[in-house]
Amino acid sequence: MRAARTYDAAVIGAGVFGAWTGYRLQRRGRRTIMIDSYGPSNSRSSSGGESRIIRMGYGSDEIYTRWAIRALSQWKDFFQRTGDQLFHSTGVLWLAKEGDPYVKSSWTLW
Repeated sequence: MRAARTYDAAVIGAGVFGAWTGYRLQRRGRRTIMIDSYGPSNSRSSSGGESRIIRMGYGSDEIYTRWAIRALSQWKDFFQRTGDQLFHSTGVLWLAKEGDPYVKSSWTLW
């Protein structure tokens, strides 16, 4: 009979966010298992496809903006270490009505 495996953390969902969370947990020395109904990197994930964005504008939800800034730095570091160029900075065109409160509150965080 095989001994049961134990883990420090279980990450449910193996899309880009789940995979990144699992990766960061393992880098911190945590025994981590990832569970996804359809397997890693599947077309049903919300992060699937090659045309995804990372944005820093979340209105007054400052914590998400700070997380996105930190995540982008970590992604760039990861790609530099692996030698893969998976991130391409292209810019964005954001259209909104003049004086839009969501845009104004996003802008004040910068």
